[in-house]
Amino acid sequence: MAEKKRYVEAADFVRALTIASVVAVHSTWYMADGAHWVSSGAILSLLHYTRESFMALTGFVLTYSLFGKQLKWKAVWIKRYKLVLFPYMIWSAGYMLLFGTFAGVGVFFITYGKNLLDGGAWFHLYYLLITMQFYLVLPLFLRLMRVAKKHPIAVVVGAIIFQLALMAYDQYGVGPHPTFINRYTGDEVWTYTVFFVVGGVAALYWEQVREWLKTHFGTVLWLSAATAALMEAEFFVQTYLGHNMTKADSVLQPAMIPWAIMIIALLAAIGVRYEAARWASPGRWPVIKWLADLSFGIYLGHPMLLQLWTNLLAAHNFYHPSFLTDAITVAVLIAGTGFAVWLISLTPVSTWLIGRAKVHGRSKAVRTEQSSVAGRLQES
Repeated sequence: MAEKKRYVEAADFVRALTIASVVAVHSTWYMADGAHWVSSGAILSLLHYTRESFMALTGFVLTYSLFGKQLKWKAVWIKRYKLVLFPYMIWSAGYMLLFGTFAGVGVFFITYGKNLLDGGAWFHLYYLLITMQFYLVLPLFLRLMRVAKKHPIAVVVGAIIFQLALMAYDQYGVGPHPTFINRYTGDEVWTYTVFFVVGGVAALYWEQVREWLKTHFGTVLWLSAATAALMEAEFFVQTYLGHNMTKADSVLQPAMIPWAIMIIALLAAIGVRYEAARWASPGRWPVIKWLADLSFGIYLGHPMLLQLWTNLLAAHNFYHPSFLTDAITVAVLIAGTGFAVWLISLTPVSTWLIGRAKVHGRSKAVRTEQSSVAGRLQES
């Protein structure tokens, strides 16, 4: 039996900071008028790396845990889809029932079926749809990773070229492109090709990547600053040219590629240091571990609390967009949704609602790290 791989604590750090940034993105849009304020748009243009970060994490996790194994794909698909499909169906119905209005039961189910196909039940559920698409093409992706094992630079460069062309077309092409390959922009798995690939290649060479991140932190930091400046420059040029704020701070534009790759690398570099601290003293930084473990559930539930919170503020005439309100809302959403998801994790419906098995005492990951036994990387 092959030796099990050690649990990658650095990925927990990336996941935790990414989910916190996701909450900040959505809060800023609601609470700091992200559609109109230039200052909010500038912030959002940097925070919008989150989508790409989750795709990179998905590529990393699945490559790290599955590459090189003899796989029975039926069993793999059943296991993976169970953790995503049922939460997707349940939360889609929940958002529709809570915030939608329908003329009758028949209209509800027709709309529900359409929403399941395009992730339209609420604005964030597209991510689960993309994840399920990725599971479907996972055998092809792992074959690509076999090529990347021999030719990593060629595979990554090829993915970058494809990504640049696709994002340039989406951002600067004429019209909404209703008949081309990117008809459902952002909802198709190939929209994020380079990020799946970068995550997968990082998993293939994780020991070397970890060492490089440890010894080249300054380089990563400076490159992150440079790509952040590039991202902001493109944002302000587009606003100067009269593009609307949504387009100027779009997730899918060429400048996002270097920025997203570098901010993910920076989080991973910090995560390597976090990992070393956790290995030396298991149990340190428990909030990071808590956020990472509950990140999928927080992702699913925080827009529901955000909408309810916004409605409550509006009902009492407290809904006044500001950065102070934004900061308070981020704290409320992370704490409130995190607590609710933690409670769900203690129940038998945990797998169905948040894609995690019911918690019985200490988690396997905690037991593993405390006994220094090698553990496999788990997926949120």
